[in-house]
Amino acid sequence: MTRTEPDFLKNQEEIVKQPKRPLRHEARKIKFISKLTIYLLIIFVILLVVFGVNVINSGENLSQTLGNVGLWGQIKHLIGSEDKQLDGEDKDRINIALLGMGGIEHEGPFLTDTIMIASFKPSTQQLALVSVPRDLLVPIPGYGFGKINHANSIEEVNNPGQGGELTVKVLNQVFGLPIDYYIRIDFAGFKQIIDDLNGISVVVENTLDDELYPVAGKETAATSERYEHLYVEAGEQQMDGDLALKYVRSRQAVGLEGSDFARSKRQQQVIMAVKEKGLSIGTLINPYRISKIMDTLSQHLATNLEVWEIIRLFNMGRDLNEDDIIHRVFDDGPNGFLYSGLTENGAFVLQPTAGDFSDLQLIVQNIFNAEKIAEIRPQRIQIQNGTKVNGLASRTSEYLQSLSYQIIKIGNAPTQDYQRTVVYDLTDKEQNKIATNLADLLEAELPATIPSWINATSTSQVSRNADILIILGQDRVEGE
Repeated sequence: MTRTEPDFLKNQEEIVKQPKRPLRHEARKIKFISKLTIYLLIIFVILLVVFGVNVINSGENLSQTLGNVGLWGQIKHLIGSEDKQLDGEDKDRINIALLGMGGIEHEGPFLTDTIMIASFKPSTQQLALVSVPRDLLVPIPGYGFGKINHANSIEEVNNPGQGGELTVKVLNQVFGLPIDYYIRIDFAGFKQIIDDLNGISVVVENTLDDELYPVAGKETAATSERYEHLYVEAGEQQMDGDLALKYVRSRQAVGLEGSDFARSKRQQQVIMAVKEKGLSIGTLINPYRISKIMDTLSQHLATNLEVWEIIRLFNMGRDLNEDDIIHRVFDDGPNGFLYSGLTENGAFVLQPTAGDFSDLQLIVQNIFNAEKIAEIRPQRIQIQNGTKVNGLASRTSEYLQSLSYQIIKIGNAPTQDYQRTVVYDLTDKEQNKIATNLADLLEAELPATIPSWINATSTSQVSRNADILIILGQDRVEGE
């Protein structure tokens, strides 16, 4: 199945241009909050594991900003917001989009290479981090279907300064989740912050061996010059900004680390390392280091959070522990909820195996409910060959597994005289969208009722663990 990759830069229907939470970049506000805002953003960014962008300028230095009054005294005097609530706080869930993009020094500067949803649950002091794959095919309001990492880019091109707002809108629609805030940072800022922290310590789970890591600026050079060999041994490693960025961006590593799932895990791992170093005593009592980080964020950070919101978030989550953080990565692995494919233009995309975003929505919306999440799993499929053609079930199994369907058993049907392929839904769901999707994919029948012989498991050879049974007919032979 293919989809047409839209040309996002063509004029199409006008998108809504009045976001709920406009960027705060008016000159008077910049002058008022300047360095103090940046300082608070740093703590929040590190605390809630951020990637962000709203250029805030200032001519003052740290000592001029803080003067002789204590930091928290300054905050209380400036804001006094203890009685205010954040968006989502009344529902015990505050959602923030964390975005990382290349920046002006990179090809495709506004494409979001990193997309995460951070959800904070005040009542339990839990934080959930959900990594969203950049290649996920989604509807982008005003532009048709496209990869989710294009949302920020196309809106920055057409409406500068609004890319974060459109990305949030897309995430809201895809996951059915109210996301009110976003923070975005570019690669240069990400590297520099780690260098400003004097590096970070990362426990590398598996050796990373990537002989095809692209060298910046060498995209058109000879193959021998276009790539470098990135090798990071397993174990605790000290990383500067350059190595940390390569570690989280590597896509061609051999073995376990070559998947998008592993890549997303590395991103979350490095973010947590930044949080730990940023909140260490060595950082918080070092005014020189803090001042350097502030200068970095003033050039590379953007957000629609207001000062009082940052303060409240910091106060609410300041005691967050690693054990209170839930990590989730969506991918096209064997037990994932996505499958990979190509558009008619040859672009690599990921799509939900359920045929829509319902499974992804259930997971994200119930991320703090472990029991509910456990109920949400890829459906298990059994394939039976209803023809006399040897190997048909095996070939079909390989095909469906390449699309990340979970095949638990293959074999022969009770008879080999099926002319049409049939898909049986063995679950008690009123509308099993995965069964429907499979029927469409295989151009098969989807009967409303299940034959009695299937329920007679002693003779039907249908696995008790199967959710869907596919019996292959002669039409599959002709369609190969």
